[in-house]
Amino acid sequence: MAKTTSFAILAAVPEMHLLSALETMDKLVNEISDETIKVAFGSMAFEVFRKADELRGDKEVEVLIYASDSLNQPLNSEASWQGLYIGHANSRNGRYPGKSKFRPPSTATDKPTWAVFWEVKELTRLKSPIAIASLKALGKKSNFPSRLIPEGALLIEYY
Repeated sequence: MAKTTSFAILAAVPEMHLLSALETMDKLVNEISDETIKVAFGSMAFEVFRKADELRGDKEVEVLIYASDSLNQPLNSEASWQGLYIGHANSRNGRYPGKSKFRPPSTATDKPTWAVFWEVKELTRLKSPIAIASLKALGKKSNFPSRLIPEGALLIEYY
């Protein structure tokens, strides 16, 4: 599938869920052959993901991820993970409507409060983190402040 370069997504995900997601994806490699290897993260930013789906058409979208709740946060925030956004699903009573095997095990204790679940494939830790201050919101002229701590998800200009 093609990837769009007209915009990207910046999202915050707790670091423990990102690490758990890697384990999930490793496990899925051995379990499935006919489905996309992906993980699903919960979000309340349903408007962001609906807009992303509207703008992307049938293309994948680059996602930069800020690892929130990390023990080693630099003074100036940075995205230290990336993946490819492939779509979202509305929650069912706050829970993921798809197969539970696509949810990181660390999310099992999360309260069922999410509006949507966004799905990402090819999740990896970046070798060189990207400073949040080098990014800008979609349609904006100036970059984010150097100490912006992302919450939820935002559409950004492709970097």
